[in-house]
Amino acid sequence: METFIRISTIIHIIAGTAALLFGALAIILKKNTPKHKPVGKVYFWSMTIIFITGVYLSIFKNNIFLFLIAFFTYYSVCIAYRALKLKHLNVTQKPTILDWTIEIIAGISFIGMIVFAILAYFKSHNFGAIIPFVFGSFGLWGVSRNVKRLLNKPKQTMVWLKVHIGNMLGSYIGAITAFVVNQMEHIPLPPIVMWLGPAAILVPIIIIELKKVKSQPL
Repeated sequence: METFIRISTIIHIIAGTAALLFGALAIILKKNTPKHKPVGKVYFWSMTIIFITGVYLSIFKNNIFLFLIAFFTYYSVCIAYRALKLKHLNVTQKPTILDWTIEIIAGISFIGMIVFAILAYFKSHNFGAIIPFVFGSFGLWGVSRNVKRLLNKPKQTMVWLKVHIGNMLGSYIGAITAFVVNQMEHIPLPPIVMWLGPAAILVPIIIIELKKVKSQPL
């Protein structure tokens, strides 16, 4: 078992390194270059491997929070990927069972994250519990917005591109956060800064990129 955990850890690290590199490259190349798509695919599959190995390792290391964070990050990846398959959602296309399955699993995970934060706070009165609470609340807000988009056809064009860009960049925030937190002992900063810092820096970039997408009313 220890050998399998060691192998899983190595695979997790390799996939994490690939996700950080190819994620940055995909952002630099952007959608209007021919290399963006293959680079994005490498990022997607790297994040998939990270999710699988991350869930496995968190279970055997009994780390509930990392288990929930794995779902938080991969949810964004899945939504970004599915956005490419739902380009005509505002016309005749309908969400599939896969889309609803993703939302249900994600919703349960984010509620679990919030409950975990509340229980952790009342147990130890440690304000560090605000971290899973923030991630869980933000994730649940994302699920509600996406469910609304699936139920009600978008009223503007290019919504799929906004969803793709926003969620891919959101997943990259998760990847960077995981890397920084794993190096916590080597970085002389408060834990809450390392947990929320990447989001504080990159969320404004997401807003700027989304404003660049020209969408028209239908």
